Amino acid sequence: MDLPPSKSLTNRGLIAAAVAGGGTIASPLDCDDTRVLAAALASAGWPVDWREDIQIGQRKTPQKRVSLDLAESGTGVRLILSLLAASNGLSTVDGNPRLRERPMKPLLETLDQLGADIRSMEGTLPIEVDGKILDGGTAIVRPQVSSQFVSSLVLAAPLMRRGLDLEVEGPLPSAPYLDLTEDVMRLFGGKLEVSADRRSWRVAPTPLKPTRYEVEGDWSAAAFVLAAAAIAGGSIDIGPLSLSSRQGDRAVIEILEKAGLEVQSVDDRLRVRGPVRSPLSADLGDTPDLFPALVAVSAAAPAGSELTGLEHLKHKESDRLSVMVSNLQRLGTRLTVDRDRVSVAGPMRRDHRSPPTV
Repeated sequence: MDLPPSKSLTNRGLIAAAVAGGGTIASPLDCDDTRVLAAALASAGWPVDWREDIQIGQRKTPQKRVSLDLAESGTGVRLILSLLAASNGLSTVDGNPRLRERPMKPLLETLDQLGADIRSMEGTLPIEVDGKILDGGTAIVRPQVSSQFVSSLVLAAPLMRRGLDLEVEGPLPSAPYLDLTEDVMRLFGGKLEVSADRRSWRVAPTPLKPTRYEVEGDWSAAAFVLAAAAIAGGSIDIGPLSLSSRQGDRAVIEILEKAGLEVQSVDDRLRVRGPVRSPLSADLGDTPDLFPALVAVSAAAPAGSELTGLEHLKHKESDRLSVMVSNLQRLGTRLTVDRDRVSVAGPMRRDHRSPPTV
């Protein structure tokens, strides 16, 4: 089975190419979120030619305020906000009702420190941006619910006159996604220094260079295919996947392998054989997107699985924690939720011809 390219890397590539004033995103993921971000860039003045690859051109700043609709793309809206704030031009950024509920305040506060002209009623969409070239310099960000706020600032930093010295304070969820931001920046010629704990970023005001960027296979998508084998048994061959990838969701293979999934790697493909034969144990604080797949496996595995680090799931497109727990309980799974932990005391019924009454 061939896997799709990474959405996270496609979106970062789009922003980096816009900052660079041009570039090619090769083998991009074609989905609603990436299309929405590409359309927003086009509306804001960056020429976008999407065929098999995506060509980004040099921006022509619109003369009037433009309206950008990011639909339900949380990643897209967060990544583009710093780019718009650090570039000349007027824009209003909005999205669907769910996106209007998602927090943006930590990013807006840091942009305010940097002198950006941004207006929002309560730190949520809609947001008016009066873009300009920012001086940059020293700033603090308290991401609280999403590392995307850090990625947004770092990607836009080369546009700032003095670059950016960014310190990250407080909780830093989904931290491995910052490694992807660093990798994309370096591939586009960015000059930056990053501390080992990802809490100190020094980005030079060196212009990014138009680059051809090849998007790698998506470990987030792979997780659901691997979960199917882990639950149902049998074998499956999937790829392309890089075992050296810095995508945080690569951790799924180690988690499932410890639970008994058999794994063989040949070149850029994996052959796996299930089912798992032991309970799962994993801290998903850095990889919350793995929760839906892994909790489904936990419900089919022997009793005793524990998944922790789940406190930020309610800030996603939907409350993934409540949705998954509720539906698995309807299927007969005995599980409990304690703050950021899900414990599975009994697996789901395998015969669903008579679904439970709810």
